[in-house]
Amino acid sequence: MDSRFEERLTSVGFTTLTPIQEAVAEPLAEGKSIDALAPTGTGKTLAFTWPLLPELVPDDGEQLLILAPSQELAMQTTRVVRDWANVLSLKVLSLTGGANVKHQLDRLKKHPEILVGTPGRVSELIGNGKLKLKRLRTLILDEADELLRDDTANQIDQIWDAIDDEDVQVALFGATEVDTTIASGLFERDFLRIDQRHVEIPTAIKHEFWPTARDQRQKRLRQLATQKHFQAMVFFNTTKQLKITASFLAHEHVAMATLVRGDSSTTRAKSLTNFRKGTAKFLLTTDVAARGLDIPDLPAVINFDLPRDGETYTHRAGRTGRMGKAGLVISFGNDHDLRDLKKMVAVEIKTVSGVKTIVSQKATPVAKTDKTYQQKKHSGNQQRVATQKTGVRVEDKDNTQSKKTVKKATSSQPNVSRQDRLAKEKHAKRKHRKNKGKPKSKH
Repeated sequence: MDSRFEERLTSVGFTTLTPIQEAVAEPLAEGKSIDALAPTGTGKTLAFTWPLLPELVPDDGEQLLILAPSQELAMQTTRVVRDWANVLSLKVLSLTGGANVKHQLDRLKKHPEILVGTPGRVSELIGNGKLKLKRLRTLILDEADELLRDDTANQIDQIWDAIDDEDVQVALFGATEVDTTIASGLFERDFLRIDQRHVEIPTAIKHEFWPTARDQRQKRLRQLATQKHFQAMVFFNTTKQLKITASFLAHEHVAMATLVRGDSSTTRAKSLTNFRKGTAKFLLTTDVAARGLDIPDLPAVINFDLPRDGETYTHRAGRTGRMGKAGLVISFGNDHDLRDLKKMVAVEIKTVSGVKTIVSQKATPVAKTDKTYQQKKHSGNQQRVATQKTGVRVEDKDNTQSKKTVKKATSSQPNVSRQDRLAKEKHAKRKHRKNKGKPKSKH
């Protein structure tokens, strides 16, 4: 590793590399083409950032191209890579669909050394003659199995046709195995396989199944929204169901954001920002966000709809419990769904009945200096304890005592029959009518 990187790592207290970071460092630095596999949340972006950036030459044009399957992942990768590129005085440019293309073209004229983009926008710029890649030294495919499928694979093919240089290093990264025949045929080379998926790493992700009828799943989310310091990404199989649920939660005044393919890049970026800041309780999305997105310390992932296969479950679950931290995956469904889920994934799944209290890792203690708040909190705790023991809130108990006092004061009067009371009221009304209009006597 470059000594400048080591100095920065030491300053932030980073001491241990993950298995994938250690395994790919030397082959990448030597210019080898690799097919690297590792579980989600194990630092794959930094795994290719640290070895490759020191090999680039400042002010020598576009030398490294990183492709990602979504705008969100491309922007996230841009932020991570730029942090380290600044140390070496290298420029990074993001080329994603939905963003202002004119601004991107203006930045391209400065010939940044590192490009991070989505296949659609990159192939568009190449097709229009706006992007030349003759100086390229390395091509990275992040989430390669996703990029080498269907229409995206055709865009990758167009990009590679513009490069067409056997000396260009190609590195495939992901958590799911790539079809080697497709990769070898497209890039006309053999790849060094580096598989770290079965290397033991510390993890604290719990997997739970919550039996829930389909018409009760929205209410489950509403109940979970009342829990403090709790956030979750909620995954759906269809955009239609996502939007129905979003409307329900909005009506229930639950703070949430949506991340849907087809929305503008500005809208999607705003949703992610709100969720990362904690102003949104839930981030509702389809599997567009199941790939590579990093939400630091995300407490939980919820499968509103069960994924269609184990691979998708793995990628969804990878949004929580990243880098060995605690995480929780909750899946909704019926008995049939539970059987399918157990066949789908080889993890221990606990069945949970009812909505339990979830203690989040993000909970923070109250500052000791805030005495007023502490007193209020202590008072509130006493009220909650009293409620749990008696079933009556303190304020309700006070009201009950007041009512008892009034009743006691009333009961201290002599007992009067209903007939006598009505006669007395009738007499008082007759006397009032008789004296109406007469001047009051002076004493």
